Amino acid sequence: MAKKVFKSFVAIFSSFLILITIVGNGSVSQAVTSNSVEADVKGKLSDFSFSLIESYFKNGNEEPSDNNSVTKNQNNAETLVYLGGFPIGIKLYCDGVVVVDTQNVETSGAFLNPAQKAGILKGDIIKSIDGVKVTTNSEVSKIIEESNGRELKMQISRNGEIKNVVFSSVYSTVSGGYKAGLWIRDSSAGIGTVTFYTQDGEFASLGHAVCDVDTGERLPISSGETTDAKITGCYKGKSGAAGELCGMLESKATGKIMVNENKGIYGVFNKVDTTKTLYPLCRKNEIKMGAAQIVTTIEEGKQEAFNIEIERIDYISDENKNLIIKVVDENLIAKTGGIIQGMSGSPIIQNGKLIGAVTHVFLNDPTGGYGIFAETMLDVADGLNELKLAS
Repeated sequence: MAKKVFKSFVAIFSSFLILITIVGNGSVSQAVTSNSVEADVKGKLSDFSFSLIESYFKNGNEEPSDNNSVTKNQNNAETLVYLGGFPIGIKLYCDGVVVVDTQNVETSGAFLNPAQKAGILKGDIIKSIDGVKVTTNSEVSKIIEESNGRELKMQISRNGEIKNVVFSSVYSTVSGGYKAGLWIRDSSAGIGTVTFYTQDGEFASLGHAVCDVDTGERLPISSGETTDAKITGCYKGKSGAAGELCGMLESKATGKIMVNENKGIYGVFNKVDTTKTLYPLCRKNEIKMGAAQIVTTIEEGKQEAFNIEIERIDYISDENKNLIIKVVDENLIAKTGGIIQGMSGSPIIQNGKLIGAVTHVFLNDPTGGYGIFAETMLDVADGLNELKLAS
């Protein structure tokens, strides 16, 4: 029987979620983003409690250094990294504007859906309007409001394919003015856990992509940044309801996010603590069934190791469900119920080596979940040098 699983990342979306009719100005819509599933079982995240992340500020950050990404132990050629297990704030800015839904607009004598008429679908990404690149909700809404119903040429991306559509807004008799009937989003923010970082600051986190809460699709990003995060508490998980960490994002940027992909988020910290102990990163063929530990933070400023069992290992898959893990630590179960949202990226150690990271929790059993190989995450992190040179 397929297990429903949820990515254990807690997020809010602070992009106003504008219905371009237009709904609100500056209001923040909060939601949990973990809608990953197995066997195509889709989860409705609105059924789950809201995250308590309380602040969202856009800040600049410093340029990262450009040194080698990993350290090799000269005696045994093992890759050495600094262990994570601490929370970070994650802010992502979309590459384009994501359509999260469409809605009818009340006009004189009829309800019309201009987005549907133009062939725009939920999950489409608006890249440009009349040849002008758009990256924010406000840019799109301004163009729509000033169009006076004339035809607009929109370039959209759908499943990686670029399409061109002709769009015309309609006049709303309820609110006045020309409206599009589009719900859109341009950014995301939340809390995750760092898996590892290197001496030059390159980091890996989450072990899965940050996905849009409404579309379920990976959020395409143009840029992103990390901040410090403060854990304020948690909601305990139980069968049928994923728990979650609660916390606050600090305002100051601490690093740059460069990649949001199915194996995690990756980037470079502005500064790193090199006084910590370096851990050898374990290759997947060295991982064994049985006892291991996860390192995570469920109380502010307190990193702890908790006992788990590795119940199954998939050595072949290069995705993010290589390990099936089971929490057996009574202390963690008493505090959180097991794995909860916000613990995504928590490192898994075995025999003194970093072997992987927590990625998902089973909805029907919060003591169980999936993990990704640390080696898989390292392969992605190794590609950051090319991205740094390109930027």
